[in-house]
Amino acid sequence: MILTLRDYQSDILAATQQSFRTGHKRPLVVLPCGAGKTACFASMAQSSQDKGNTVWFLVHRRELLDQTIDTFDRFDIERRSIHIGMVGTVANNIARFPKPDFIIFDEGHHASAATWQKIIAAFPDAYITGLTATPCRLDGNPLNAVYDDLIVGASTRELIDQGYLAPYRYFAPAVTDLSALKRHGSDYDTTQAAELLSERAVFGDVIRHYREHADGLQAIAYCSTVKHSEDTAAAFREAGIEAVSFDGTTSPTERSDIIRRFRQGDIRILCNCELVGEGFDVPDCHCCILLRPTLSTGLFIQQSMRCMRPRPGKTAIILDHVNNYQRHGLPDDPREWSLTDAVKPKPQYREDGILSVRQCPICYFTFKSGPPACPNCGAPVSKTRQEIKNLRDIRLAEIKQRRIETAREKVTDSTELDECRTLAEIQAWCKRNGKKPGYGWYVWSNRRKKA
Repeated sequence: MILTLRDYQSDILAATQQSFRTGHKRPLVVLPCGAGKTACFASMAQSSQDKGNTVWFLVHRRELLDQTIDTFDRFDIERRSIHIGMVGTVANNIARFPKPDFIIFDEGHHASAATWQKIIAAFPDAYITGLTATPCRLDGNPLNAVYDDLIVGASTRELIDQGYLAPYRYFAPAVTDLSALKRHGSDYDTTQAAELLSERAVFGDVIRHYREHADGLQAIAYCSTVKHSEDTAAAFREAGIEAVSFDGTTSPTERSDIIRRFRQGDIRILCNCELVGEGFDVPDCHCCILLRPTLSTGLFIQQSMRCMRPRPGKTAIILDHVNNYQRHGLPDDPREWSLTDAVKPKPQYREDGILSVRQCPICYFTFKSGPPACPNCGAPVSKTRQEIKNLRDIRLAEIKQRRIETAREKVTDSTELDECRTLAEIQAWCKRNGKKPGYGWYVWSNRRKKA
């Protein structure tokens, strides 16, 4: 099969080549999950090979290694001087491989890890490109210590509109109270989260909502711990739904067999803990079940978008049972990525005091604020108590600001302090005459006492 690039893929390759031409050696390239980064940079690897260079295309999981090899084989890309490998294996056996001129790191946001750094340090003259949908460490910190340029391609919304990613419907029915959840390091305590999410009633609600919104569709469930994953799979099986759990301790042979069976449709629900996320390509996956609360925007995007690889007529379903949307917004929200600044949490409220993302209390459909009624069930939208308070506070702040501006206009250089009638006018006089605000309060307080 001949590899034909889409316009946005050609654009990102051209931008990467331009980055090299302008003196950068380590650009980090950003395209959304499912945008075809592997195929895109397989083309760049082939071009580099044709110029006589030795290329390393490195991934960090066995599943991604198999997928990458399949991509090169599917497009008949010879690997004369292209070496596809796993980061850990290569880092521990550097001398076994020919010296690279060009290194491509898939899921390049991991590049600050020790094994990746070992490879980078061993070849300081090599050109490096990192590929990622989330250009930040999972703790949200930036990657400027590794990369020297950030190249951001088409957005998730653009690719949905162009048909290159599946549209989605997002539901956020909470299944337990997570308000007491504590932090462990840079994220939530996964053991505590698993305990809260492992009650029988919780499993019953998870299965009920799956049947209501995604009945019969293949789904990936992201769990908080290995045991939580195993218990979730067991609960689905007890309900008559074929489910399997696997994790990093599952043997490579069994993992490959599980993925094959899932791709063939023999497994309905694939439960996992920190295994099936980044780069995992399963177009038949229609649903993601989020059962791990996280403070990591990168982890949220990687997991929630895993069901958005397109197929004709497909609409992905995301079931967020841990309210991750409140911390990170929706998968296709615009985001300002940076090599130098840490990722900031999505604000829960807009500047006008209205919720950025709204959840219908009737059907739990979750959507960007704007429509007067729920786009899913038609229930009318009502402002929450906090929204009403926000609007009142904003109104009071606007009134206060207008008073200040009016006072500043009224108080001129020739105005005497005794002529000032309001606190705002006194403060405006103080500002004009180099007095501290405390002096204005003192004058105002004395006048009120005398009155």
